Amino acid sequence: MNVIFLDIDGVMNHKDFYVKSSRHMLQEFCPIAVECLKELIAATDAYIVVSSSWRLAKRLDDMKGLFSHYGLSDRVIGITPDFMGEEDEARCTEIQAYIDRNSIEKFIVIDDDDFDMGHLKSRLVHCKDYSGFNNERLNEAILLTKEYN
Repeated sequence: MNVIFLDIDGVMNHKDFYVKSSRHMLQEFCPIAVECLKELIAATDAYIVVSSSWRLAKRLDDMKGLFSHYGLSDRVIGITPDFMGEEDEARCTEIQAYIDRNSIEKFIVIDDDDFDMGHLKSRLVHCKDYSGFNNERLNEAILLTKEYN
């Protein structure tokens, strides 16, 4: 199974598309980012694990509900654990814990930050926070996913 560890701020919404949602209580997802994510899922048969800080205020069912507004709820299978306040709170530690607990081998990380990716940096598709997940990053993500299959 291919897994996408997905950030939201800077990836699914970004500085060039930061719109208060009329569908839910947060920011709208950029239509380009949504279409690129759907294309990535179609090309790689991937599932989503939310690694965004949005997961901190939501449960898995809430995340599925949020993604249902974009036709993606059936692809959301998990959220990473929250290690905030612990000694090593880097996002890569939270992602690695999810990988270890669920025996995930095929994965990529889509995030706008790279400073806390540590040993997972080679699996990172690094989005620019002003343009989010776009066609250029989509092509990179597809190639990276195929590299790990």
